[in-house]
Order: sequence, then C-alpha cells, then structure tokens
Amino acid sequence: MHPRENGATKEKIIEMSTELFSKKGFDSTRIEEIAKAAGVNKALIYYYFKSKEDLLDQIVHSLMDKAASLAMDFVHFNIVQLIDEGRLEIARDRLRFKDKAAVDQFVKNSQLYYQRLLDFVLEYKSIFRILMLESLKHGKHHKSIFHLLDHLSKDDEANPIFRTIAEADRDFTYSEEMVLFRFFFTTVPLITFAAYYDDYKEISGLSDSRLRDLFLWAFQTTFTSFISGNEIWLKQKEEPR
Repeated sequence: MHPRENGATKEKIIEMSTELFSKKGFDSTRIEEIAKAAGVNKALIYYYFKSKEDLLDQIVHSLMDKAASLAMDFVHFNIVQLIDEGRLEIARDRLRFKDKAAVDQFVKNSQLYYQRLLDFVLEYKSIFRILMLESLKHGKHHKSIFHLLDHLSKDDEANPIFRTIAEADRDFTYSEEMVLFRFFFTTVPLITFAAYYDDYKEISGLSDSRLRDLFLWAFQTTFTSFISGNEIWLKQKEEPR
C-alpha cells in the first residue's frame, strides 16, 4: 500500500471510530462496525491498532499532544516573553506585573488563548464527548480527562510546559488552587460545552457566534476575578491575623 494511501486509511478508521464511539459509546461499538463504516476489513484495523482500546488510546494521545501544543504557544509568546522583558515576575502565590499595561497584555493574550482552546474542543467535540461518556460511566478510559489535566499541569521537569516556565522563573510552581481551577473552571467547562454544544444550540435557538460569545464572556468574567491591581493571584489570599 502506498504511504499516502496508508495514512488516509488509518485516518478514515480513526474518523469512523470516533463517530461511532461518540454515538454508541465505547463499549457498545464493535470492531466490525468500525470496519464497515470505514470501508475496510477487520484485519486491516488490527494491522494499525492492537485492539479497540489501543485505537481509543491513540485518539486521546493525539488530542493531548494538540492541547499541549496550544499551551506551549501561549507559554512561549505570553508568559516567557513577559518574563524576559522584565514585565512579569512569578511569586509562589501570584503573578506580579510591572504595570497595568503588562497586566492588560497578559489578560488579552489569555483570552485569545482561551478562544483557541474553545475552537479546538469544538473542532474535536466528538472525541471530547467520548471522554465525558467514559468518565461518567467509569469505563476503561474514565480517567482520560484527568490524564489530560496531568499532561498540562504536572509539576515536574518531565512536563515541557512546567519546565519552560520554570526555566524562565525558578519560583514557578503549580499551586493546589491553580490545578483545581484549571480542571473545574477551565478543562471541565470546555469539555462539557463541547459535548453538549449541538444539543444546547438546538434547544436554545442561539447562533454559533452568539453561543460562542456567551461562553467566552463567562470565562472572562471568572478569570478577571483573580486580578488585583497589577497582580494575578494563584492561591487563596491569606487573611491578615
């Protein structure tokens, strides 16, 4: 088989399996159904993938790599750049900016980054629907959502995101508050929005642009609540004794 045809066939299998997993659930989808939908024989699927579990694993890992790539772009062109310019200092409990202009730039870039994340989850909403279904029913891949968080927020040198920021400012660490916020107020809302997007759009009658704008407004309102003057808090403020 020609390499180009080889790649196209594998992508077709992934595309059809994603669609079937999303509609029927992972456990209820049989390899025979995927083969039929992709127009290939079952043996060819096992040529590319060891099992149905391996197929889903590859889909999820590909998703994680794409999410990590978006995060790395944000880290390089916002956080590291501001640190190198002397406009941002990272403390263990907050981000300290040189002035309001630096804060405004960080907030603006953060909002643009979140918009890119939103476009990303909507593009792959079928896959995120699978992850949510697996998580809720405690299936074999019910921890995949947590693995996605771990992929982005693991506090050690093996995580390129953490390593890149730490190399720019050694005081950087992921606080418990930051990790919880990223999961329950960033990752979960994005995945939930993607999973229910089509249904909510139909029920609400909202246009794509209006639905997207409202969701981004909700994020921006939550995110800006962490800003205090020229600082963004990463942990709970300690009450004065």
